[in-house]
Amino acid sequence: MNDKQIIEQLLDETNTEPIVLTDDYSDTFKMAQLGVIPMHGVVYAVLDLLEINGTPVSEEDAGLVVLELDFDAENGLYYVETVEDDALFDEVIAAYEAAD
Repeated sequence: MNDKQIIEQLLDETNTEPIVLTDDYSDTFKMAQLGVIPMHGVVYAVLDLLEINGTPVSEEDAGLVVLELDFDAENGLYYVETVEDDALFDEVIAAYEAAD
């Protein structure tokens, strides 16, 4: 799946299918979409990690994942990146929980 397809799936309100991402090391991550939060001029997706490489996650690896979904209109490119900044992650999770 490319970034555009991932964003389309995440923004599709009728989508109930898990999101599957592959990293630079060919590891696959299956996640359940919990919600999307528009903030700071971009959209963030909150997901629950379900499987890594086809194996259900352990309690140690389980948790939430926040993705930043962005579109560069000038170049027509879509970007999906994991939020690594702890303060931003916490801000998005707080906004998600407040919206729930």
